[in-house]
Amino acid sequence: MKRPRIALSIRAQLLLVLTVFLALPWLGVEYVRELERVLRDAQERTLAGTAQAVATALHDRPRLFATPPDPIAFFAREHIDDRLLSGASLPPSASPEIAQIIEGLSRTSARIWVIDRDGTVLARAGTLKAAEAPAPAETLLQRAARATIGRLYQLVLEQPTNEFRDDAATLGAPRGRDVEGALAGILSTNRRTTSDGRAVIVSAAHPIWVGDRVRGVVVAEETGNRVLAERNRAFERLFNIVLAVLLVGSLALTAYASWLSSRIRRLRDDAERAIDEHGRVRAQFASSGAVDEIGDLSRSFGSVLARLADYAGYQEKMASRLSHELRTPIAVVRSSLDNLKESQLSDDARVYMARAQEGLTRLTQMLTRMTEAARLEQSLSDAERIGFDLVPVVSGCIEGFRLVYPDARIAYAAPTAAIVVDGAPDLIAQLMDKLVANAVEFAAGGAIEIRLDSAGSQAQLSVANDGPPLPDGTALRLFDSLVSVRPAGGSGTPHLGLGLYIVRVITQFHHGSVRAQNKADGTGVVVTVALPLANS
Repeated sequence: MKRPRIALSIRAQLLLVLTVFLALPWLGVEYVRELERVLRDAQERTLAGTAQAVATALHDRPRLFATPPDPIAFFAREHIDDRLLSGASLPPSASPEIAQIIEGLSRTSARIWVIDRDGTVLARAGTLKAAEAPAPAETLLQRAARATIGRLYQLVLEQPTNEFRDDAATLGAPRGRDVEGALAGILSTNRRTTSDGRAVIVSAAHPIWVGDRVRGVVVAEETGNRVLAERNRAFERLFNIVLAVLLVGSLALTAYASWLSSRIRRLRDDAERAIDEHGRVRAQFASSGAVDEIGDLSRSFGSVLARLADYAGYQEKMASRLSHELRTPIAVVRSSLDNLKESQLSDDARVYMARAQEGLTRLTQMLTRMTEAARLEQSLSDAERIGFDLVPVVSGCIEGFRLVYPDARIAYAAPTAAIVVDGAPDLIAQLMDKLVANAVEFAAGGAIEIRLDSAGSQAQLSVANDGPPLPDGTALRLFDSLVSVRPAGGSGTPHLGLGLYIVRVITQFHHGSVRAQNKADGTGVVVTVALPLANS
């Protein structure tokens, strides 16, 4: 079983191609992650450099570590004077030089500790909780973005905050692998989360050497808020650009796809309007002057339709040309047979002459029908249109058909109401003559049912006959010139396929349509002519 194909319009296909750009957000996330890693590494190197600078200023100065400080008095002072949390802190009986060095190197976003081997705090400067910077002035567009997509960023991204618990500021000197590494003589870094989990503290510890011995440690600390803020700003800027590109690209691609689809639909509509349901070229194809592939396709369509129109015109005029060309040789043959008829001939010769006369008669009938079609096409341009009732015209034709075809079983019920159309009554009678003659021949003694009624704004005349159904694919070609679907070796009467062609020509003159179809039960054929009602 063949699987059905999923049909996608060009617009849908181009939008499907646009989904490739969805890789941009993923690339943006990877870029931001890499940027965050670089910023973290840079922060650790900066803190390590700060700790090393402070430690370098304290190397080989044993007198700074000679007198052990009093930790109880130190922490008492810390709790009494909160202002010392943001500046250099000097424990009692300790060297004031340590506080001066730390104060000179401290920054508002970092905190520096100096501790000895026993973990006693010798000095401290700076704070991890930076002062809130005033918000910069924002434009209307920036405020709108912050109120809309900015809220989404706040939900998705981790935001920096100063509201966290700083245990080291109240519980004493920091302890961690960085301090342990520095006491072992190695510059070490560490990242730890505060006890409330609301911030990350990055630290670097550097040993203080006195001779060949580590006498203390310098610890430089900073929160990850700065890196987090830089990451968030980079993420927001990048994704604002990505979203803008996606939006503009989607709109542009949708507009382009719509324009492209409209050109293709217009090309399709022009091609359908140029050819009627019977395959005749009825209008000139408007070729496009565009230099792209669609324009080239349009010009190719125009060229093909022009050639088809020339060929169709030649085919439709063939009947009149043949009738003109055959008239003279038929007259010569007829006069010759008339002369031979007056001569003394044997019985055998008279048999041959009778056969020739029969063939000439059939040829004359064919010529008459061809002439009829040609004259009809020429006379339609001069035909006068009037409003008339179809009912008496059709009823009068039915009475004549019953006299002409006494063996045919013709059924007809006349409508009670008038059915008025604009046109020529004599042409309708000619149309009826062709339809009924065709039905009688195919019915072969079977029933013929003629119906006339109105439906909406149309009058519908149908002639149904019993008999063989139409072969597949012949319903549309049945009304073309010189097309016949009669089986070979039929009644012996010559047929050129002009009867239903005349029906189509008359129907088109009345701005109507005609179609042929098999009966639902397959026992015959129905030909239906639809004509617009007058003033409809």
